[in-house]
Amino acid sequence: MAVRQLCAGIDIGGSAAKIGIVTPDGTIVREASVPTSAFISPSELLDSQIDVIIDWQASLEGRLVALGVGVPGHVTDSHRSTDVCNLKCLNGFPIADYIEQRTGLRVWIENDADAAGIGEHRFGAGRDSPRFLMATLGSGIGTSFILDGKITVTANGTLGDIGHLIVDKQMRFRCRGGCLGCIESVASGLALSRDARRLAAHSPDSYLGCLVQRGKLELTARDIIDGASEGDRICIDKMEDTAHWIGMWASSVIQIFGPDTMAFGGGWSAAGQKFIDRIVQHARSMGVPHYFRRLEARQAILGNKAGFVGAATYAREMLLADRI
Repeated sequence: MAVRQLCAGIDIGGSAAKIGIVTPDGTIVREASVPTSAFISPSELLDSQIDVIIDWQASLEGRLVALGVGVPGHVTDSHRSTDVCNLKCLNGFPIADYIEQRTGLRVWIENDADAAGIGEHRFGAGRDSPRFLMATLGSGIGTSFILDGKITVTANGTLGDIGHLIVDKQMRFRCRGGCLGCIESVASGLALSRDARRLAAHSPDSYLGCLVQRGKLELTARDIIDGASEGDRICIDKMEDTAHWIGMWASSVIQIFGPDTMAFGGGWSAAGQKFIDRIVQHARSMGVPHYFRRLEARQAILGNKAGFVGAATYAREMLLADRI
């Protein structure tokens, strides 16, 4: 009887890394999350994730054959490392070599947005779509375009830096990467945390203000979503403002790539399909009608698992391609 072949995936985020073991049909057989924010060296950061996979290996019903890593940065050295990474300690570090030495597995690196796009295209909201556009609305804003099943690469091993499209002519804020007036500066998770703190300070009797008074130190996009669901006018207005910004950005992106399906994942997607529909309404109101006639916009299905599922699937596909 043939031994079932499995692949591991790691999705490295700014505050946590999500790790999983995935079968060829996308079934998750193990998953875990470990914090990343406390680590100051690349080896420490990666060891915390590698140790989880090594601990799993003895009890798996199958054999691990490859490992994929989604990184929040550019992809360099033929999918071996990263640079311009949100976790600066990983810039230039030989990630694939290091993990291969510790695990004995073949390793490939992919941009985290592309990994999530692969996950959703193969097993989620973009399944069987010939022109699939995936937007990940998290701490940053990432985009992946899957054309006829293949990741589209325009620069730096990724779809460029589309999260840095300039949308704010007033140039009020810089994003964490230093870009002035981009979509990340006004609508990313980090931008929303910044704005939520200001709204709470300005309106102490609001939903957000009450959270602060009860001792909540860090406000997030999720708090704005929850406040809007409770009927708080400030949170409702902030969600509408964010839908407008993302819609402006999405209108340009949709007209560049002409997708038949667009999925929204990441923290803001927790607001649900109604919020996504509002984004697309804004985008449609600004764009050329032709690009929106056949567009289907959906909430991503895999949630925060899309990154490691896609990374594992990408590694399996690269391994098979290597053997041909």
